[in-house]
Amino acid sequence: MITAADLLEGPRGRRFLLELLLAAGGRSAAAEHLGSVLFWADVHLTREQGRAVALWGLTLDDSGTVTSSTPDAEPMPTLAAVAAALDAVEPAALTPDHVVDALEQTAESALWWQERDATDDLLARPELVAPLRRLAARAAASPVVQRLGGQDPVQWAVSFEGDDAGRPAPPMPEQLAEWADGIRADQARGTDGPVSGDWWTTPPWPVPQTSSAPFADHGPLALWAVEDSFGWQRAEVTEAHDGRATRTIVIDRLEDWAELCRRFPLDVSSTTRRWDWGVATGREDAWVMPDWTAAAAEVDVVELTVAGWFRCSGLAVPVDEDRASVVAGWTPGSRYWLTEPGPGRGAHSTWSRSQNRGPWTRTSD
Repeated sequence: MITAADLLEGPRGRRFLLELLLAAGGRSAAAEHLGSVLFWADVHLTREQGRAVALWGLTLDDSGTVTSSTPDAEPMPTLAAVAAALDAVEPAALTPDHVVDALEQTAESALWWQERDATDDLLARPELVAPLRRLAARAAASPVVQRLGGQDPVQWAVSFEGDDAGRPAPPMPEQLAEWADGIRADQARGTDGPVSGDWWTTPPWPVPQTSSAPFADHGPLALWAVEDSFGWQRAEVTEAHDGRATRTIVIDRLEDWAELCRRFPLDVSSTTRRWDWGVATGREDAWVMPDWTAAAAEVDVVELTVAGWFRCSGLAVPVDEDRASVVAGWTPGSRYWLTEPGPGRGAHSTWSRSQNRGPWTRTSD
């Protein structure tokens, strides 16, 4: 079950509420006004973060000066004006199309290797708690939203065109050990300065990933609810099933992730994750992530629930007094299978979309 509190706790939940409102708000005058208010708030908050903003191909520099001729930039909307604009939109009854579009946009804006998103920062302001609370209550009351958090016994594996799934996979224990050794080597070498590199905390290829399909016509979550996707346009979707007992860890809240990192810590404080996560969260000091090799000795499956993703994704999760971690690169509702054999494979189908826009559709079985 997804509660209103789940949707208010973390940046992904709050962003989902906004994206739901935009998806279901249609093209009313109120919706158009909200879009304008959010645009100018994003422009000015991004500038306040020290980044230049392009306006219609022209640039507003970090002092707020337009560097060449363009219509005058509007002032930063007041937080009261943003709250009023949120309240003014009357959304239609939520449909699967609305929820799919909102969750996809929420995942696409999860970029845990760059500066914090200005819209995410805006939605964290105390002045917006009241309108967001009303949106959260409406979303949590929707049966369509609740389908995202349902327990679906059927899982699906997704293989995107051009990814690693088409090449032979080494035995999983060997690959996990090689992956962990590589991170320890990176940690020992350190980095010369602020550079970007690996930022995700998911288990590495070839660990199988599966997810449910709460809206069958749209395909599984791992098809479209992808953080920082690569714009894929074709994928193979395969039914996944498993008849054996599994030792499962479920990540449903911040403390679950913190406990996983305490139990199986892998120090990444001197790797590029230090810089990526520092920029994305504003936190410095020591960082860890789960050592999936060590976890595989005791755990078969790690699952991040949809509610857990809403609460946790992209936050600096305190592990102890000195260390923190980040849930980064995860699709909501994902399960990763750390031990062999992984899930059994059943029927498969091909899915595609055009120009990385619009819904994914099944094109063949």
